[in-house]
Amino acid sequence: MPRGGWRYIAQRLTGDGSTGDFLDFDVPISGVGITDNLSGHNALTGTIKPEFGRMLADDGSLLLEEYGTAIWAENGGEIRGGGILTHSDFDGPEWKLETTGFTGYAEGMPYTDSTFFVEADPLDIYRHVWEHLQGKPGGDLGLEVSTLKTGLKVGVELEQGEFDTQSGPLSFESGPVKLTWYQTHDLGDFLTKLASDTPFDWHERHWWDGDVIRHKVDLGYPRIGRRRDDLRFVIGENVSVSPSIAVAGEDYASEVLALGSGEGAAMVKGHSSRPTRRLRRVAVVADSSLLTAAATNSLAEREIAWRAITDSISGITCIDHPHARVGSVNVGDEIFIEGRIGWRTLETYARVTSISITPDQGNVMQLAVTRSDRLVA
Repeated sequence: MPRGGWRYIAQRLTGDGSTGDFLDFDVPISGVGITDNLSGHNALTGTIKPEFGRMLADDGSLLLEEYGTAIWAENGGEIRGGGILTHSDFDGPEWKLETTGFTGYAEGMPYTDSTFFVEADPLDIYRHVWEHLQGKPGGDLGLEVSTLKTGLKVGVELEQGEFDTQSGPLSFESGPVKLTWYQTHDLGDFLTKLASDTPFDWHERHWWDGDVIRHKVDLGYPRIGRRRDDLRFVIGENVSVSPSIAVAGEDYASEVLALGSGEGAAMVKGHSSRPTRRLRRVAVVADSSLLTAAATNSLAEREIAWRAITDSISGITCIDHPHARVGSVNVGDEIFIEGRIGWRTLETYARVTSISITPDQGNVMQLAVTRSDRLVA
């Protein structure tokens, strides 16, 4: 089924795990934007012009239906983006479309049973959520999930206790990881927090398998991607627009104090610091859901990695070049960026967190990045 060049394919979503009928192999979308995200939902946007009347079904209804249609962008025989049609705007005669990746299906969806996890691998919980969603009638996307395990265990037997504080006794409760119909009303939010707290990465991909498009969530612990010393990103060569560097001195800290559950002297706390030639600055962060010193120390480590480096670069614009061909880098990869930017010389590894392309504008890609030295090792 795949072929060369860009084309946009519409497919019926049945929710029964089947591949769904193909509605159109050349949907006339223009102004297309495609975004591939790390640990986030992919997106495709575009516009259908009014002259394309064939986008109506035989009964006069729209051929493309929100939460009933998937749109795929294909180039050179590869699925480069797309997902569930979730939103339309009719701006005069133009039909503007927005899709979200299959992982976005979990957003706003409730858990309809009650399940407690004790000594469970976080990735087993991740898979359980997708088994729950896709096990309901009309909810099976045919989305596969990686079988990777972290080797970590989360959730303990229900335990109640009491701290003595200056204000009197403080009761607390720790226990299993809970998914319940009366508390868990947004599984997308639950999965995002699970990935952040563990932490682990996830990434959605789609590909042709004969005449069928298959779908999978790849998981990575602690990360997806690799350091790409085979690629170069040089300002003025293949980095076509000089990126901006932000220096947020107000965010700087050489130490972080992380506060968890409890009150007064009984409060759970964590700490992290990094050597510096600058003045000592301490940042305080709080998350009352953290019940252990290990959890608050982990929060402090994540925070100090971000605060110890104040220079940040958020993205670069790249052209197709022998240094790095369009499509040669993947989200999660670490790339080396170098060159002169005004007063500053930039020489740093950065992790690619998002890749955006606009097919109508030629072989150009926008990379959202985070400096590698602002990440927890």
